[in-house]
Amino acid sequence: MDYHRGTETILLVDDEESLRVVVVDLLGQLGYRMLSAANGAEALQIAHQYPAKIDLLVTDVVMGDLPGPELAQQLTHSRPDMKVVFISGFADGSLAPGGVLTPGTVLVQKPFTIKMLSARIRQVLEAA
Repeated sequence: MDYHRGTETILLVDDEESLRVVVVDLLGQLGYRMLSAANGAEALQIAHQYPAKIDLLVTDVVMGDLPGPELAQQLTHSRPDMKVVFISGFADGSLAPGGVLTPGTVLVQKPFTIKMLSARIRQVLEAA
């Protein structure tokens, strides 16, 4: 199988620990520098303290403390070059507090394979 590799820095935010551990491990094996947070508040703290560029935010849409879309908005305000991929186990209609994500949003539905996720990550990172 041909997995999509990279060297960029990715901040993964998901309140599901088992998923977070596996994705961080597998994307790390593909060459990415991985940062990991269990919730929005932790992600904001990590992003604030991390001195280098964070190329991509991969975040769950529905999280208790700070929903993914709000987290993405806050982080891209302070890091405008950071790209975003949302992940969700919910049907399209219940993605965001307002109902749906904005048009053009990149969403990977759970469950996903690491091959599928790595392909979407490469697609987003390489987009102009």
